[in-house]
Amino acid sequence: MNDFSYLKMQSLIALLGWSALLGGFLYYDVGLARQHMDALARKEARANFNKDQAFRLWATQHGGVYVPINERTLPNPALAQIAERDIQTPSGKKLTLMNPAYMLRQLMEEFSDLYGVKGKITSFKLMNPHNAPDAWEAEAMHQFERGAEEVFEFTDIDGEPYLRLMGAMRVQQGCLKCHGFQGYQLGEVRGGVGISVPMRPYLNELNAAIHQKLLIFGTIWAVGLSVILVWVMLAQRRLREKTAIAAQLQRQHEAIRRANAELTHFANISAHHLMEPTRRLLSYAQRLTGRLNHQIQDDDALLSLKYIEQGATRMRDLIRDIERYLAAGVPRARLQTNHPDIALNDVRRRLSRLIADTGTRIEVLSLFPVYLDLPRLTDLFDVLLGNVLIHAKSDLAPSIRISGERLQSAVRIRIEDNGPGIAEEYRESNCV
Repeated sequence: MNDFSYLKMQSLIALLGWSALLGGFLYYDVGLARQHMDALARKEARANFNKDQAFRLWATQHGGVYVPINERTLPNPALAQIAERDIQTPSGKKLTLMNPAYMLRQLMEEFSDLYGVKGKITSFKLMNPHNAPDAWEAEAMHQFERGAEEVFEFTDIDGEPYLRLMGAMRVQQGCLKCHGFQGYQLGEVRGGVGISVPMRPYLNELNAAIHQKLLIFGTIWAVGLSVILVWVMLAQRRLREKTAIAAQLQRQHEAIRRANAELTHFANISAHHLMEPTRRLLSYAQRLTGRLNHQIQDDDALLSLKYIEQGATRMRDLIRDIERYLAAGVPRARLQTNHPDIALNDVRRRLSRLIADTGTRIEVLSLFPVYLDLPRLTDLFDVLLGNVLIHAKSDLAPSIRISGERLQSAVRIRIEDNGPGIAEEYRESNCV
């Protein structure tokens, strides 16, 4: 996955995360608003129920109320068994007794016309057929028989949303005046009082609140989206700059690689061509020394001939070192695990004469196999041991200690000697 694809994925995650976060908060806030609406509607239903209960209790405690007879309030046929259901005042005005249920039904009708809150008192043992329960009210009263005290439900009445509440209506002493003949006992559930609160005003208020929340959260979401877009644009700009710089560096590295390859090729060719005259110069200098060593009486000539041989030897060694340096990064055999003892024994055989002449003592401790081609491993020991023997002190026999150490992901080989070492001013540039 490249950087631009990764940025695109991050941008998508940021957008989805921001949207999910705001959506979650909005969902939670709307849920709280719905719970608040539900609580208010239930509180209103209970308030109306408590009002009706208080009115019914007052009427029950007074045994009902006598009111003038008119078209709306006619004598209650269900109270025909009461001797004084209908009375007449001294002035001749006719009055009839209204029991609590009769009074409460009229009150609920008036309240419904004024405020839209419907009410109903019902029972399974009816004295007035108009108070017969519907299916929901019948189920609610069955729940009262099982111990419930109130039942709530959100439903529709004539196509409009309502919250319906029905609370249990228990028999009190005053109820027996009118309903004793039905066989009720004190404390027994006689029926229920139903309240239906219109939910349209609550729903309108909830919808208005939701629209306001949508506007607020939408504004916040848009601001966050703008921030994300700005961040994406800045990130894309930085990525383009980074890509351009990386491409430029790649071109520079490629140019350096080509230059290094050309330089290495030139150095290899130069070293190859320089080695041949150097060998000839050394060979002829050695032949002259061998043939004329006892014939030349001039010390300066002998010294000059010796200097020529030494210079040729030094030049040969330098050219050989250059060839080794150029080939240090290129395997000259199959890469495999080799034991350093093999390369070390080969080098000791090569340098055996010089080791014997200088009286060098070599101590080899535990060594561990390394993953390197054998020729380069041999060159490493050859250069390092040869360097010790060449630069050894004339008054002190060289002493070399070779040890190994296995690291977590590499093998370290340490070569220590008693030579003069590297001068302080050259250590930073020659040591790694």
